[in-house]
Amino acid sequence: MSINIRILGAGQEVGRNAIEIIHDDSSILLDYGAYFNSTVDFPLPPNIKKLKGIICSHGHLDHSAGLPLIYGSSRPPPLYINSMTLDLINLLLYDFIKIAKDKIQFDSSVLNLMNKYITIKDNYSEFYIDNFYIKTLSAGHIPGSWIVLVEVKNKKILYTGDINVYDSFLLKSADIVNEPIDLMICESTYACINHMKREILINELVNRTLEVLENGGNVLIPSFSVGRSQEIACIFEENKLDYPIYMDGMARAASEIMLKHPEFFKNYELLKRAISNLNIINSKKDRKEAMNEPSVIISPAGMLKGGAAIYYVNRIAKDPKSAIFFVGYLSKDTPGREILEKRVIQSEKGIEPVLAQLDWFGISSHADMSGLINYIKRVSPEKLILIHGEYFRMVEMSKLIKEELGIECLIPKNGEEFQI
Repeated sequence: MSINIRILGAGQEVGRNAIEIIHDDSSILLDYGAYFNSTVDFPLPPNIKKLKGIICSHGHLDHSAGLPLIYGSSRPPPLYINSMTLDLINLLLYDFIKIAKDKIQFDSSVLNLMNKYITIKDNYSEFYIDNFYIKTLSAGHIPGSWIVLVEVKNKKILYTGDINVYDSFLLKSADIVNEPIDLMICESTYACINHMKREILINELVNRTLEVLENGGNVLIPSFSVGRSQEIACIFEENKLDYPIYMDGMARAASEIMLKHPEFFKNYELLKRAISNLNIINSKKDRKEAMNEPSVIISPAGMLKGGAAIYYVNRIAKDPKSAIFFVGYLSKDTPGREILEKRVIQSEKGIEPVLAQLDWFGISSHADMSGLINYIKRVSPEKLILIHGEYFRMVEMSKLIKEELGIECLIPKNGEEFQI
């Protein structure tokens, strides 16, 4: 019988990844995330009766937040993850459920049930789920992130999850699969966008930060709790920034988790040193003290959709000597993107102008267009499906892939199904 691929989420959109692979009366699910803004949007439902196992590529909510929906059902399948991802999704999902409680149909009790079905695998693992052979490799995106190779009926399907093809301070770049691939399912967050060279970006971020601090201001760096916050801490540690650096919000707990898993890092000693030299904020008094001296404050949420960063934004935005520097992806219709593009914030008094310096530094944990195309070229799949990207950019990137690599490229909507 044929092998069918169903796109349940991330089709022509960034976020809520969910890919179902079906063969005969069995299927597996690769990720099951959510898109969380003013509403919570989950992927399309898989066929639970056929589902033999789920693999979660990493802990970020756009790849994991839908999992409680499945584990709140009867007879859920095993969930395969590594030890880092297990700790991170428990942290992130608990917080997600607390914040989104009025928008979702489950509570934190489902996490206890989900944990009963978890099978821990090493970062590099080979195993079977029914008749599906699975091989995991490092994606270089955040600690514990996986690329997943699936082989069934002599067909090989490569799912990138989210990948970074450049070394960072925390992690090595994504692993390359050196075997024939029939179908590659590839993220495209930065389709048609090329980042400035990482070294140049880091130097610019450090220099701009020093300018603000030397002028007596504060620098807020809204940052994702998992991966980006720790990477920024390592950047400042490596560049010996001689000013206090504070960390707030869930990034604190995420950092503690990471310190328990040294095997996942390229430079664990740098991470340990960077975290130990931070000033950890634990109270309202600490927050006020951080603002009373020139300092750097690393705090979630990266897109300013919530989190401790909101406290600082509402104060720093009014100060021309201070700055808000974004360092990650900003989805459309998020407060972070609105502040950056329109220079306004929504406060208790209404819409107010932002007087602080604003900038965006693409120190991303996602591959850019050149990196993606080079990676796809090295894998050289027979066919390619692009997901997890903005549609108009995916279209342009697919044209380049066809012209330069001669690979057939599909950009499916959610709900579309393919045979290989």
